[in-house]
Amino acid sequence: MRHLVIALGLFAFFATFDMALASDSRKENVKANDADAGTKPLTGDSLHGEALYKASCVVCHGAGATGGVGPRLAANPILLDDQAFWKIVNQGRHVMPPLNGNVSDQQVADIRAWLMTIR
Repeated sequence: MRHLVIALGLFAFFATFDMALASDSRKENVKANDADAGTKPLTGDSLHGEALYKASCVVCHGAGATGGVGPRLAANPILLDDQAFWKIVNQGRHVMPPLNGNVSDQQVADIRAWLMTIR
């Protein structure tokens, strides 16, 4: 049953994120790769990041980034470690799929900026 919930959550995540990407007027086709993971000098827009989070990440990481299937992201120390943060985002970890190629670096930076504003 747990695997079904995770699978449905991941399906909802990608379906919702695809819709968010389609409506994103600031699409940036800057894609991360393994060689430059951890070296993203991007400034995120927290207002845009909140909307993106609510459209996609909330499925696994919960409302307010308090955790769910995925870990709590609010006040998570990983947000302060550029290299570790981008590695997880790009390569995935545990049940989180790699986002490399599915979302732009700018969108991830926007989500991260919002996450850094909440506790």
